Amino acid sequence: MDATDTSPITVAEAADILAVSERTIWRYLKSGRLAGTTVGEPGSQRTLIPRGAAEALSRDRAGADLASVRAERDRLAQMLNAAQAERDALRGRVATLQSALARSERPARLERMLGGAMAAVARVRVG
Repeated sequence: MDATDTSPITVAEAADILAVSERTIWRYLKSGRLAGTTVGEPGSQRTLIPRGAAEALSRDRAGADLASVRAERDRLAQMLNAAQAERDALRGRVATLQSALARSERPARLERMLGGAMAAVARVRVG
């Protein structure tokens, strides 16, 4: 059916069309987001909603949901790109540090010092 179809439906049927609870439909009615008419005598009143209005709101919600999903996807893609750029920068820094350490005389010097200390410890144990 199209948005011009004004055949009335109940709150429960509108909840099914919009995939929300009946309580949410009542909130939509109260806020004016959805139009409805209360008919009948007190004690047996019913609120009727034009089917087209419920279906139009459903289509609007689906479009809004799609737009929000796309916006979230784009935000996450930007975060991923930033994280990958940071990872690449860190990899570069690590490679630079590893290269500097490989060229450094310090490890060899530390090994000589450690060797001397180990020899001294061995002499102390023997003696």
